[in-house]
Amino acid sequence: MRKNIEELSLAPATRGIFEELPRRLYGSRYRGEEAPDGLPFFVVRGNDGAVLARAAVWTNPALNYRGAVPGLVGSFESENDAASAATVLLAAENYIRARGHQRVIGPMNGSTWGRYRLALPLAAPCLFPLEPMNPPWYWELWEKCGYETLAEYVTKSFPLSEDSFARLEKAERIFARRAITVSDWRPDRVREELDDIFAVSLVSFKNNFLYVPADRGAFLSHYLPLAAKMRPHDAAIARRADGTPVGFVFGFPNPYAAEGAEYVSKTVAVLPDADCRGLGALLAERMAKKAFEDGFRVMYHALMHVDNVSTLIGNHAGAKVCRRYRLYTKEFK
Repeated sequence: MRKNIEELSLAPATRGIFEELPRRLYGSRYRGEEAPDGLPFFVVRGNDGAVLARAAVWTNPALNYRGAVPGLVGSFESENDAASAATVLLAAENYIRARGHQRVIGPMNGSTWGRYRLALPLAAPCLFPLEPMNPPWYWELWEKCGYETLAEYVTKSFPLSEDSFARLEKAERIFARRAITVSDWRPDRVREELDDIFAVSLVSFKNNFLYVPADRGAFLSHYLPLAAKMRPHDAAIARRADGTPVGFVFGFPNPYAAEGAEYVSKTVAVLPDADCRGLGALLAERMAKKAFEDGFRVMYHALMHVDNVSTLIGNHAGAKVCRRYRLYTKEFK
């Protein structure tokens, strides 16, 4: 017989309990989790004391869905054990319901800037950093607990060839006439480059599903470690003649790929201004060209909302969906 559900608050003394299960599930792939002290979380243990399931309640009063602030369940981990998963999810739901919320969304660690979504079982070989990391049984555990799909996302892969950037020269001429130029990432000016990316993100992402603007300080603290490792070809920023940033693209070589043959295009973002129309395609093809010239032969367009126009950028010849992801919701009766 399993022990009762335990409610804990994240603190230095409880962080070992919080991280026990993911360390066991993911081994060397686990890199810790950004979670604040005071975060309420629940665990279920087996007879031997080992944590079998975990879930936390995250809050974000700035997040709005259908005119109300939902409760958020995140930091979910579970063995392939429906009873344990149901126990921690129900405990989190009761905690959220008691605080007046009518709906729960998850898994989401506070916002779309944090860890969120579940990766479904692989459709094709697909594994890269920043992808949602979870065992293949999670989606079924959530759906058995009455959760419905709120949003779906995909990662596409396609073979890189010269055809992948066949329209690039024409697009560059068009944007040169609009006085918009693109330059590689400048590693010697990381802070300034991130400031430009942050400025574009605030505008470009504001209509994204469940988007909440990030605090600049939090944005910099999250991305500075990543930026320190970036090569000039791993990002590019588009600017007007006066230096105003209007778009960016960000990617990286896939360290999990055999012989370094894969490249991940993680984010393409542009301002919604009239003179930026078509800029996203230019940035994507420019990155494809750089990757091809560097010897990469497969590219991923990663983690795109299925209803977002960005999915059109991934419609290259030979492109295929290699991974799907889901975000879930449950409305309280």
